[in-house]
Amino acid sequence: MPHTAFAKICFYIVAHADDWQLFMQPNAYEDLVAPGTKVVFIITTAGDAGNDQAFWSAREEGCKSSIRFCLAPLTDLTESSGSVEINNHLINYWSANNCVIYFLRLPDGNLDGSGFQRYNNQSLTKFRAGEFLTITAVDNSSNYDSWENFDTTIQSIIQDESGSIPDIWVNFLSPHTTINPNDHLDHIATGLAIEQMAMISTYRQAAFVGYSVHNTPIPLSPDQLFWKAGMFAAYEKAVYDLSGYSTIRESASTYLKWTLSSARYTVLNP
Repeated sequence: MPHTAFAKICFYIVAHADDWQLFMQPNAYEDLVAPGTKVVFIITTAGDAGNDQAFWSAREEGCKSSIRFCLAPLTDLTESSGSVEINNHLINYWSANNCVIYFLRLPDGNLDGSGFQRYNNQSLTKFRAGEFLTITAVDNSSNYDSWENFDTTIQSIIQDESGSIPDIWVNFLSPHTTINPNDHLDHIATGLAIEQMAMISTYRQAAFVGYSVHNTPIPLSPDQLFWKAGMFAAYEKAVYDLSGYSTIRESASTYLKWTLSSARYTVLNP
């Protein structure tokens, strides 16, 4: 996607459409509203949970709604969407002002990496382990014939979006269980792909904690809590309105703990 003159660009590379709202706040919000900063989200899986397009496309719309909640109070939104070819893969995107989201739509791997029958039990975990020689997007928009091909595609998005922007940040969920225990295996696989990128050592990085973020909670300020809770509420409402599915119903107590917790992360400089 073409870019204008920004001083800083921040990538948030996650497996699912609600990961960055739950586990990367207030960082993502502060980057979204910072002058001179471009923010790019790369969502590696469809987050389908074995469901059809009505569900996973609702999750994408929820992700967009979270962005609108953050940006609309600042100014009018200019939105666009479509697909773009990157590294010989057709990838769906949506943009609004200084933000772009790429949806790779690879199959959700389930908590344990076993995948779901609807999509032939494919998963990033199995793909990386060589149990599948290829992995195909749930909408058949693209097919990856090696783990390296998947990895270089993420790298290509970073290079294309960064252009000549001098300050580049890559934010992701840590794949290391000593730092980030009991996390979703899609989170782990996505983190491993990022760490294995050829150019990762040239970027500033922040490696976040996922599911266990509430184990040692860091309190959010009232303002931070307002924006975090609001963006997840915007996500929840969009998903429910479009699919009839309530994410919070999975475990209201867990989502409450996650929402009340500030991000925990480690910064790595080049």
